[in-house]
Amino acid sequence: MGVVLGLHKTDLEHMRWRFSLLKAGLFGLAVLAVTIFLTASPVIHDLRSGWALRFDGGDTTGQVTRLWHHGSGKNREMFVAYAYSVNGQRFSGENSVDDTLFWSLSKGDPIALRYGKDDPQLSSITIFGEHRGLRALGFCLLFVVVLVLLLAALSSKIEASYRMTYLLRVGIRRSAVVIRYANAPGVSDGSLSSILWQDEMGAAGQSKIMTATRLPNLGAKITVYVDPEDKLPAIWDGDFGKP
Repeated sequence: MGVVLGLHKTDLEHMRWRFSLLKAGLFGLAVLAVTIFLTASPVIHDLRSGWALRFDGGDTTGQVTRLWHHGSGKNREMFVAYAYSVNGQRFSGENSVDDTLFWSLSKGDPIALRYGKDDPQLSSITIFGEHRGLRALGFCLLFVVVLVLLLAALSSKIEASYRMTYLLRVGIRRSAVVIRYANAPGVSDGSLSSILWQDEMGAAGQSKIMTATRLPNLGAKITVYVDPEDKLPAIWDGDFGKP
């Protein structure tokens, strides 16, 4: 049975499997979150109606039947209800609208509408902008993008945790010298930096970004941990709280 610095290969594989399972679970939770978001919100309906009205809709003129609002101040929402006819059938609908349109309308006024040809019950006032379904699409895409970025960040954290755990247990300790500082992107005052080092075997490495006060001086001797299987980048012991 193979051994790496006193740690059985089976133990290493178990550790790798555990971290892989954690990443898979994280991805599963992300998929579940998207599913719940889409099914437990009106986004699907809004997307469907927005698509139908924009790409398979017809224009008509309806009549305002009611105007009302909820709330006050910045939280006030204005609503317009209307009726319209398609192929001799009468339908009704309502939209939230902006203040300008709301105060320009009165009960009985004509109003421009767009309706779904396959489903005439889908409708929207067209003179004040896109149907809410298109806004829902943008919101849905924003949610997915944020979730992907969050998933990437958490995945990176898991990778870093695995790297530290693995190298602490099996890494080869080497002496290294700090040769340079590297400022964090967008930070020019040096308050957030990382160190670049060269170990006793001539290999180079870099720490994670942290506050400059936690970093050793140029030329200082430090301890780094090197992967005996040469699969992971070396790590400075200050990266996990042992400067």
